[in-house]
Amino acid sequence: MKHFISWFYVVIMAFLMMACQNEDANATVPSGGNPTDTKTLIVYYSYTNNTKQIVDDLKSFIDADVIQVEPVNKNLDYAANNYVVGTEQLSKIKNNPNDESSYPEIDDVSVDLSKYNTVIIATPLWWSQMASNMQTFLFKYGKEMEGKNVGLIVSSHSSGISGVEADAKRLVPNCKFFAKSLWINASKHSQRKSLLEQWLKDIDYSNLTSNIMNTMYLKVNNNTMKVTLSDNAATRALVERLKEGVITYNAHDYSGFEKVGALGFSLPSADSYITTEPGDIMLYTGNQLCVFFDNNSWDYTPIGKIEEMNKQQLEDVFGDGDVSITLSLEEAAGLVSIFAKHEDIAKGIYTLKGHKLDKAPANGMYIENGVKKIKR
Repeated sequence: MKHFISWFYVVIMAFLMMACQNEDANATVPSGGNPTDTKTLIVYYSYTNNTKQIVDDLKSFIDADVIQVEPVNKNLDYAANNYVVGTEQLSKIKNNPNDESSYPEIDDVSVDLSKYNTVIIATPLWWSQMASNMQTFLFKYGKEMEGKNVGLIVSSHSSGISGVEADAKRLVPNCKFFAKSLWINASKHSQRKSLLEQWLKDIDYSNLTSNIMNTMYLKVNNNTMKVTLSDNAATRALVERLKEGVITYNAHDYSGFEKVGALGFSLPSADSYITTEPGDIMLYTGNQLCVFFDNNSWDYTPIGKIEEMNKQQLEDVFGDGDVSITLSLEEAAGLVSIFAKHEDIAKGIYTLKGHKLDKAPANGMYIENGVKKIKR
């Protein structure tokens, strides 16, 4: 099988060289790189409806999902008797900020924060503090925002927002807060659209959310595979290390369904009980990476998944015994995603990287029955 893999790699590289020599100006060649994920979540609480209006306008400027925080008790009048109810809730939180019972109950929120790289928090200010219901949400979910870009928009009557910023930093540790928060007080509420537009420019929102990598490459036994990364604190920390250079570690067989090895450093873990699939890459005990060829159930932190490789293909590439695995952010020569039996190459249709196709593409270069072709 190893001889076949080498043979297939040589054939594909030969076709690639032919393609480069005969490339037409209008032909397109599949390329590698690091796709980005710009998914943003806006989470807001609004009592007087001012914050909701701000969020509605923000949605006209950016593409984002939105969730609303609501208290379980919908009948509370927070403004009655000079905000006595809200003040009591805030005092309870301030006296015991680490006690879950200090925070008012909110409706259950169905959100998978691992899908988002950026979270924008929009909240009212009550007595120089963040509204209690938003504090409850961040107490529950703040740790899941570690490593993410986090922005803060505050609606108030006239008070400054430094207390709200302090609450946010306490409740959302180890995130990447935007360079500045946006404060919209009552006198400027009617100008909220222009203020939002300027804020997005000031924080360079477009570039801020487009520079997040969700791809890395794994090289083993002269084969390089593309890995789609999960979005969590561990992968963001791993990407930061990979920006400094490639990482190489040794891995060994374990129980016939994985290769596992110590990285030599730790990554932030958030383990949960997971049943793996072939191609899954998991962080184990914070400092070991496991590449799975088969199913196994245990507590892991997801790192990513090798694309388009089944159990047999993974076992063929990784082989038996100890291996040296190299991780990088840049694609190396010899990218393999799918292998075909050698007798099928003369019959099938393939991309220049060896992906088998059901039919010829509408345009670009491809291999059909062993012959390079170009469609415009």
